[in-house]
Amino acid sequence: MKLITLAGLSLASFSLQATPYNDALQTLNTAPDVVAKVMREAPTSYEYSSQFVRTSSVSYTGQTFRQILISDLKDTMNSLPRGAYTGTVLEAKNMLMSFYNYDENTTLSGAGIIDGFSEFNLKAKFVDGNRAEITEGFFYSDVQSPGKNLRDKIAGVDNSLRRGKLFGTTQAETPDALVNSYFDQYAQLAVNGKSFSVPNGALAPQTINQAHITESGVDLAQLTQKFFHSAVSYSQAARDYLATDLGPDKGLNADNTKPAKQGATYTALEHHFDEAFGYLGFARNFATYTDAQARTGGSLDTNGDGFISVKSEMNLGVSANTSRIDALAKDGLVNLSSEAIGAFLKGRELITKKPAGYLPFVVAQARVGLGAWEKTIAAVVVHYINKTTNELNEYGTVEYLFKDLAKFFSEMKGYAFGFQFNPVGMMSDSDFDKLHALLGEVPVLPNSAAADVAAYKTNLMEARELLRKTYNFSDVNVQNW
Repeated sequence: MKLITLAGLSLASFSLQATPYNDALQTLNTAPDVVAKVMREAPTSYEYSSQFVRTSSVSYTGQTFRQILISDLKDTMNSLPRGAYTGTVLEAKNMLMSFYNYDENTTLSGAGIIDGFSEFNLKAKFVDGNRAEITEGFFYSDVQSPGKNLRDKIAGVDNSLRRGKLFGTTQAETPDALVNSYFDQYAQLAVNGKSFSVPNGALAPQTINQAHITESGVDLAQLTQKFFHSAVSYSQAARDYLATDLGPDKGLNADNTKPAKQGATYTALEHHFDEAFGYLGFARNFATYTDAQARTGGSLDTNGDGFISVKSEMNLGVSANTSRIDALAKDGLVNLSSEAIGAFLKGRELITKKPAGYLPFVVAQARVGLGAWEKTIAAVVVHYINKTTNELNEYGTVEYLFKDLAKFFSEMKGYAFGFQFNPVGMMSDSDFDKLHALLGEVPVLPNSAAADVAAYKTNLMEARELLRKTYNFSDVNVQNW
């Protein structure tokens, strides 16, 4: 995989609109020789030595743990038929809460509750497709003890919301309340839900029996997972660890001269940068993958021990989408995976080497990394706009599946929440509101009045065009993602 060079980050390839991302590109292109040299010499693996002892200074296990919780929660929500949960509605919600508010020694009761002695469900495979065993073991406490939870780091609980409350929905005014709303809906369906039929034109109706699929066309498992990618992972990186406006010792203003705490091998600044990297989710050696390897969804066994480490050798969370978006870009000019990993490698090298005047360029690399992350989210939303539209168009044919319509809509909506969680993001508040008004809170189902379906498809195309303009995507890409 070819890393983007400073020249490759020229503003000539992007809109000239004044944004923190474009300003960062300009800053990097004017870096003094001493800074530019360090960035050119950045390693191809996210491995950095401690300034204080002869060991690694990289640490983000808590972020990896949360990636596992997010993945496993979705799998759990996907697993139950309607009405199949063997317990009360409260116990069904407790099952979901045991992921959200994880406690190694939980006192919650009910079937499906996880604790430190529960096996995690996340699986690994090599790039050749063969199953791989995970280095860290089988149980949540093997990865981290006592472990982290999701609720403590969700936007609005751990940090302030960009506009004071949650936008994009009328169901709740905070991310925490919205998650609880999703959980309440799911718990009711898991305990009391009954299968239902949906029409498919002149063809036979389809029977829906999954607890995570609502009659309104929402996939609660996908919606919840993608919302966590937005309101936890992206929010934490953008609003906390890579922020510059939180005061002394916060975000990128943190100290880079002494151990962050007694016995630490890293400085506070190193740790903050690493934690943001952990939320993005790249394997540390991702820059060494070929494009073909990156697109398999598998992992490289970097140290040759025959296992895959979930902490360092797996691509988790949103990172897995960067290569997918690159591959689907018909103009061949999109390389979000290299842009994202390159920014983090170069920024971390600057933090480690500390050349004269390096801090503004650490900030610039952080802004570029966040920009590539944001563009990935935007491209994924475009992808699911196209998938949702195609599914609506397939109504009345054997290709149409109600469950796929719910899935595609929910992935689109869940990721689209994310734009409000970056204080230096490229999308304006007014465009965010317009985007979500166009997407809606539920899809217009294809058996609705023809005029309503046509209007909704027009709205989806308008939403796609809004994203194209905001992120300067090409017409050919947005039409084919």
